[in-house]
Amino acid sequence: MQAVQTPKGRLRTLAFPRLAMLSSERWLIGTHMISALFALAFGILMGPFQTFRRAPAFVEAFPDWQIPVFSYYYQALTMHGVMNALFFTTFFIVGFSYFVTQRSLQREVNQPAAWTAFALMLVGLLLLLYAIGSNQANVLYTFYPPMIAHPTFYLGLVLLVVGTWIASVLVFLAYRDWRREHPGEQVPLAVFAVTVNFIMWNIATIAVAAEILFMLLPASLGLIYITDPQFARVLFWFFGHPLVYFWLIPTYISWYTMLPKQAGGRLFSDALGRVAFILLLLFSIPVGAHHLFSDPGVSNVSKGIQTILTLVVAVPSFMTAFNIGAALEYAARKRGARGPLGWLLNQKWGDPVVAAQISGMILFIMGGFSGLINASWVLNIAVHNTSWVPGHFHMTLGGAVTLTYIGVIYWILPMMRGRKLWSRGVALAQVYTWLIGMLIFGHAMGTAGLSGAPRRSDLGSVAYLSDVASFWLNSAAIGGVVLLVSSILLYVNIIGTLAFSSKPNDEEPPIQTRGDPRSPLFLERWGLWIGITLFLLFIAWAPVFLETLNFVDGFNSPLYDPARPAPITPGQ
Repeated sequence: MQAVQTPKGRLRTLAFPRLAMLSSERWLIGTHMISALFALAFGILMGPFQTFRRAPAFVEAFPDWQIPVFSYYYQALTMHGVMNALFFTTFFIVGFSYFVTQRSLQREVNQPAAWTAFALMLVGLLLLLYAIGSNQANVLYTFYPPMIAHPTFYLGLVLLVVGTWIASVLVFLAYRDWRREHPGEQVPLAVFAVTVNFIMWNIATIAVAAEILFMLLPASLGLIYITDPQFARVLFWFFGHPLVYFWLIPTYISWYTMLPKQAGGRLFSDALGRVAFILLLLFSIPVGAHHLFSDPGVSNVSKGIQTILTLVVAVPSFMTAFNIGAALEYAARKRGARGPLGWLLNQKWGDPVVAAQISGMILFIMGGFSGLINASWVLNIAVHNTSWVPGHFHMTLGGAVTLTYIGVIYWILPMMRGRKLWSRGVALAQVYTWLIGMLIFGHAMGTAGLSGAPRRSDLGSVAYLSDVASFWLNSAAIGGVVLLVSSILLYVNIIGTLAFSSKPNDEEPPIQTRGDPRSPLFLERWGLWIGITLFLLFIAWAPVFLETLNFVDGFNSPLYDPARPAPITPGQ
């Protein structure tokens, strides 16, 4: 390692090794990645168990099973959602963002502050594990009232969010110092996207922080006895849909800035990628009310506005499909692919890093089109509270996002360890079993929803399911079995790489340290984009908030326990 002297008050610049990590880098990135995998271990195993619990054939075959993950459906469902969707993703995103920022800008983020942020997030994780594991927080990962969890559940969420705020400031400071030293240069695309992601995240989390601090946590502590479930839902979904893009943008970072090199080609257009990320910033937050289409407290006008905006947010995804598709075709043509579709077959399907990301794209295409159906006000009413929604959700988060994160882990873990991946064959088997299992599960859940199966329901032994819905829920359990096998293969390879791998790592990280000079600099006018974002937020959300607030009885108008004005027992 070689440190370069920098002006007082600025972050020091570093010369990073080509095939390994600095000691400080290894500890910082490594602890975030291991913590992400630790959280995932709890959440990922709950998924297959829930498919078994919802499958009538499985419940009939094993009626006396009393293992908690089978018996306490909503505890398992909460564990699955919170650990996978909130903690696995957040630890991974923060660690990945640090790695990308430090390597791309060739400078170190503030280490004491980064470790402070990590400590807050880790304590938050442990508090959540206690609340859910002790059966005192069966409120699902959406966690809005009238269900109230143990106070440690909400304290854990607060610490998680505060940790990410600190991490975002560290990234912004590194970008600021780089910008001062490189006037007139384009920042590397990966750091541009990380900046977009944290700007969006910081705006979106203001609402959920208000919901937790002023509504849920006081109710859990017994400080207030009434709260407003409808207003809490609005606050949550102001945050809830941008959360999806908080997961997705790191996936796009890998697809845009790493996959083209890993696939043997180059990105078609850096500028088009920057425009796509800006559009995600502008339109990711003012669309959350499409989760409220079935709620009576939101007017038809507001629902109509957010229908249009939700359809617009699909545009950057189509731009990404074109840009990345062109990059992959270019790489395949270089290797000799012929014919109009020959490039699809001539990819590096034997490389688990590439295969994981392309497999994620396959799932994302299907999840994306089902998302357009959710965006339609009319169609959403038909599918909203059915298992169609988790089918769509798992194609995107469980498909594109998780598989791409796994692809990143397959090259960043060997770099952190200094040794090659333990088994390339096991990694490929894991990727393809995940792809197959998620295709079966997603299709089965979606079709079961169209056949009347509700979501968030313990369905295995109910009497009202149709034979068609029962068939597809049984099929989803088959997908769960395949995904369980894939999950085991993942952790076998992770443990093998950390403990038993002996061959030295010989793959460089796919990091760019310079931006494309052809991309226009005005795309980095962050004040402009933040201003437009706030303007769109006002148009989309001001009517929703005004319609929801009760100006007669006050903020805490409807009782969440109308029978008696007394604290609800946590976990009740």
